[in-house]
Amino acid sequence: MNKTIKTLALASVIAVSGCATTGGERDYSDSLYLRGQFAWWDALPEYKVNKVDAGLYRTEVELKADGQPYEFKFGDANWSSGSNCGYLSEKDDKVVTLDKPVKANCSSVFENFRFTPPENGVYGFYFDARGEVPQVYIKKAN
Repeated sequence: MNKTIKTLALASVIAVSGCATTGGERDYSDSLYLRGQFAWWDALPEYKVNKVDAGLYRTEVELKADGQPYEFKFGDANWSSGSNCGYLSEKDDKVVTLDKPVKANCSSVFENFRFTPPENGVYGFYFDARGEVPQVYIKKAN
């Protein structure tokens, strides 16, 4: 392989891998779903994210507070790399509590977030891709 082809190949790898872990300018509203135990991990239309602002997406789920955590991720319909977003760090980001952002890794495989609702109700699940590392947080819906 000559030097030009090697350089182009390396640039392609860097570009693709960069998209897998950073938020960037991608519009997730056409492909990203909240997936979890409450939906049998399926990409259901009612859990497709809606764009709230540039780089910020949201969907709602009604949850029961039975003391057990719900496992969830954000992912597309095919669990594609770059669109399979679970926690970044098991120590710091696995457990999500209300109103506290945690970091996401969109090339995850088995890194499911966990959330234990403090009371029965509807919760807004947010995917924030505005920074260098995507974040996930949950708010009680009105």
